[in-house]
Amino acid sequence: MCGRFALSTPMDQFALEMEAEPLSDLTSFEPSWNVAPQSLIPVATEVGQDGTGEVNRQFRLMRWGFRPSWAKASNREPINARSETMHDKPMFHSAAEHRRGVVPVDGWYEWMTTPQGKTPWYHHVKNGPSMMAVLWDTWNGNGQPLESCVILTQAANEDCVEVHHRMPVILDDGTLDAWLQDGTLPSPPVAGSINRYPVSRSVNHANQDHPGLIRPIPRLFDQEYGA
Repeated sequence: MCGRFALSTPMDQFALEMEAEPLSDLTSFEPSWNVAPQSLIPVATEVGQDGTGEVNRQFRLMRWGFRPSWAKASNREPINARSETMHDKPMFHSAAEHRRGVVPVDGWYEWMTTPQGKTPWYHHVKNGPSMMAVLWDTWNGNGQPLESCVILTQAANEDCVEVHHRMPVILDDGTLDAWLQDGTLPSPPVAGSINRYPVSRSVNHANQDHPGLIRPIPRLFDQEYGA
């Protein structure tokens, strides 16, 4: 799964590399090392708010926590969805067909269960920032459009499975177009392509947000496993 992520790389850099229209000055995204559910996050898509009209690839801010167009407001809005079953679930079927996007990330956090409790581990693709696949929808329940999204997950690859059995669906330049245009899911990252290490439990608190959150703390791992 993916419950927190980091995004401090300038959004203009992502927009340039992805040939996408950047966020407008009125909807900027501030660098964050602890992006939590219910936050507004930058999502790149190739369709408009109604999910049908094609547009140039563009970034828009969407709330992380999925609310489909037909749903009532709820405090149980998923932040992750299994990519293997997205076409089978009524909540995600329409979005999987028509409203796909990506969120750029520097890395993400997963929690490992240890004798001393859950320990956060930071994961990142070794060759730099990457992208995670999302589904999104527009809700108009109160007359004010709300765009929201859910991050897709897949079975963890060899680099990640020791920490958690699920991981985000990771995209790169070679798989981006096929996902946005045709819904083609990429293969899991090859073994050896993702780096991971334990970090401070401060990331458990959404009000903590600073570069130190992604600093490795190897001694934490040593203490908990007697290394």
